[in-house]
Amino acid sequence: MTPPSPRRRARTRAALATSLTVLVLAGCGTSSEAGSSVPSPAVQASSTDGPATTDPDLDTGSAPSAGPSSPAAADPAPVPEALQFEATTVAGDTFDGASVAGRPVVLWFWAPWCAVCKSQAPEVTQLAETYGDQVAFVGVGSLSDSDAIKTFADDVPGPTQLSDPDGALYQRFGISEQSSFVVLDADGQEVLRTGYADDDALADTVADLAG
Repeated sequence: MTPPSPRRRARTRAALATSLTVLVLAGCGTSSEAGSSVPSPAVQASSTDGPATTDPDLDTGSAPSAGPSSPAAADPAPVPEALQFEATTVAGDTFDGASVAGRPVVLWFWAPWCAVCKSQAPEVTQLAETYGDQVAFVGVGSLSDSDAIKTFADDVPGPTQLSDPDGALYQRFGISEQSSFVVLDADGQEVLRTGYADDDALADTVADLAG
């Protein structure tokens, strides 16, 4: 057998080299296509995120909770029974006994024709001027007509003077003589009932109530 010529050997090596190159390139392409695919970022986010949650502290749509309700206004103190009446002043105005509730009250029952009442008027005026800021003084003129009652009351400054011509307040407080005094403490309780002959007891009681 004749050995191949040098030119033929060169062609053979070139053909082998070309075949190897084609095989290598083919192998690289196969490896790239066969490799595992990498999921896109969007797919990764979809597979890893859990269900959405809401933080109640960040919920700005809810209405603010109402604060504590203001305490109800305190009910006014009940008016003592002794002061639950209405009358008319000598000036024609309405007087409500409740207006003097909560402090001591001196009720003076008099008649315009009563000489003793007239003699007591200066003392009543003096007591009203001295203790009028702490004690209420209310005169009740009765047992005569309205004009005579007003004339007498105009000469006795200090007390609030009521006109009681029909004697309704006399009856309500059980007054049987004039001049008479009924003294109530700040709670509306009667602490003194006296007639015209006991002026010292009146002054002492008023001073004690005024403190």
